[in-house]
Amino acid sequence: MDAWAPRPGVVLQWLVRSDAEPVPSTVPPSFNQSAHLADVDDGSTWLAASFDVPGRLDTDALERSLERLVARHGSLRTGFVRSDAGPSRVDHPQGALTLRRRPDVAVQSVPEAHRVVRAALDTACAPFSAPAYTFLAIDRPDVSTVVCGFDHAHVDAYSLAVVIDDVRRGYLGEPETAPDPGDFVDYCAAESAGTPIDLADDRLRTWVDFLRAGDGAPPQFPLDLGVPHGRTDRCAVRVDALLTAREADTAETGCRADGASLYAGVLAAMAHAVRDLGGGATVPLLFPLHTRRSAAWRSSVGWFVTNAPLEVVTESDLRATIRSTGPAVRRAVALGEVPIARVVEAAGGLRRPRKDVFMVSYVDYRSAPGHDSLRSIDAHHISNVTVSDDAQFWISRTADGLALRSRFPDNPTARTTIEAFVAAVADHLALVAQPCEAALRFAVDTRTAADATVTVP
Repeated sequence: MDAWAPRPGVVLQWLVRSDAEPVPSTVPPSFNQSAHLADVDDGSTWLAASFDVPGRLDTDALERSLERLVARHGSLRTGFVRSDAGPSRVDHPQGALTLRRRPDVAVQSVPEAHRVVRAALDTACAPFSAPAYTFLAIDRPDVSTVVCGFDHAHVDAYSLAVVIDDVRRGYLGEPETAPDPGDFVDYCAAESAGTPIDLADDRLRTWVDFLRAGDGAPPQFPLDLGVPHGRTDRCAVRVDALLTAREADTAETGCRADGASLYAGVLAAMAHAVRDLGGGATVPLLFPLHTRRSAAWRSSVGWFVTNAPLEVVTESDLRATIRSTGPAVRRAVALGEVPIARVVEAAGGLRRPRKDVFMVSYVDYRSAPGHDSLRSIDAHHISNVTVSDDAQFWISRTADGLALRSRFPDNPTARTTIEAFVAAVADHLALVAQPCEAALRFAVDTRTAADATVTVP
């Protein structure tokens, strides 16, 4: 949020409120939702999506589109309340939620627009508001901006792309391109009713061994961030372009020739960067995996994410590390099928010396709904500024190339460390992005196979 600079105009806001009392749900919060809602002392971890529309705002069209969004996605028709047993879910009946427009606010400067929008998001997206989200817009004569903000319990990062596409299409009167989405509450019900995985399952044993190797705690970033256990700093965020679109394509071809994905290639580059900076030759980490495994979930709003454990071991050179990391990532993906709640249970609990968990995420937004229009409408994913005591990284692939978003404690040591780390990662990736003989041979073989498929009867 600190990096977002909205132009001034007239700020409009809609709260979403129920005309009827919410009904206690028989479906418990998902594991992610429960963990999130149990740790809200430092304020809301909200996520927002913003995008532009041409000219003055058509408020009637926007309201219709927002009402359709709420009606379309089950996650947005739920809320959460505190109880002695922990957070529990409540449901709002279909049609009971309505938009309540607040008084408009004319703002005259970028800092004022930033302050007004941020204050609205902080208040309305409080985790135990029911529901915990809000819609805003900044009306201007030439280009207006729409902002949709949600507490994290309602959405994951991919959901923001779904929201942008749904709201934009509804606003412009365009038809939906995706089928009716599945209801995230049904997903949560299936998660809670799933058959427990047996303790003898190799996947569960691998998970438990991974945690026990860290003395029962999730992995931590292996370089000094200047934060002792028990302390948190205000978080800092930086976004760095790593590769252009053409370089990313070349790097991916090279990684495929080595039996790996581009994500594995970036992880290998990160491991070598850690070793260069004195962090050791092995980098244990967690990586988020989406769980949108059926068509019903691909156009749905919710928190469809689990995690998998991975150790990246640096070899004699970067390409050797890529060759070993590719299979390691594929093996780790299978571990993501084990529910995290079952992992914690089998491990006898989870020690949390830090608030944050060192993780490296990868999202290829080129497959997201409406991706082709995201640049032209100046779409943004905006996160709240909270606190941090570890490093977390999000790799994003778009039509523009490959970028790295880094979140870390805002102190001089961490800033120096992350700057050096990102620079080293970029240097190693530049080598991956250089065409090599194996990569070129792989590309030629792939084209030859494709041609043969077309021409041979």
